[in-house]
Amino acid sequence: MLLEGRHLVDEALAAELPLELVLVTAETTKDADSAGRLQHLERVTRVVQVPVPVMAAASPADSPSGLLALADRPAVTLEIALAGVTPLVVALVGVQDPGNTGAVIRAVEAGGATGVVTVGGADPFGWKALRGAMGSTLRVPIARTRDIATLSVAASARPLRTLAAVPRGGTPITQADLARPTLLCFGGEGGFDQDTVGKADERISIPMRPPVESLNLAVASALVIYEAARQRSARPVDTR
Repeated sequence: MLLEGRHLVDEALAAELPLELVLVTAETTKDADSAGRLQHLERVTRVVQVPVPVMAAASPADSPSGLLALADRPAVTLEIALAGVTPLVVALVGVQDPGNTGAVIRAVEAGGATGVVTVGGADPFGWKALRGAMGSTLRVPIARTRDIATLSVAASARPLRTLAAVPRGGTPITQADLARPTLLCFGGEGGFDQDTVGKADERISIPMRPPVESLNLAVASALVIYEAARQRSARPVDTR
């Protein structure tokens, strides 16, 4: 993983994630906080000071922060991402926007969901998705799979109920049972194909006043996750 900026590097250190290499510019080591960070980094990995033009070439950001690190990706299998006493796992099916992917991962951690599975789409460990998740990627179990069939089989084996979020026509989220072990599926920018929706146990929708027809993916996922958290805190969970 490419970690751009102080925040993500600090999150990686807090998560005790192995860092392979760190690049810094002289400008990033002038204050006491940065100097202390640099001393710690030098104890745990290889640190190379580079001139600003080299940092600009190495960093994918338009305005490089002056601190860049390479880290190992967390090794998370599909089984680990779906695990838990009462899982609430968010599946992103064909989501292409890395910013949306990162924002959903952040909402997952904030709202108390237990894991994320991406089916195709953007790489959750790409630098834009990492930046959007603001460190949550390093703490939330995240697995990847290429097809929905593999995910469906794994979810059924747990067993988890599969709910597909659709813009309209589904059970309103306040009426859907989100307290049981659940796999929440959200489609990409173009929505689900019918085969994916057909594999779900139930369709759910967020009530919206006309003429609004849809919500941003990160907003929609956060609303469903927090509704699930409300339901789970309000009554005992039936795990059957």
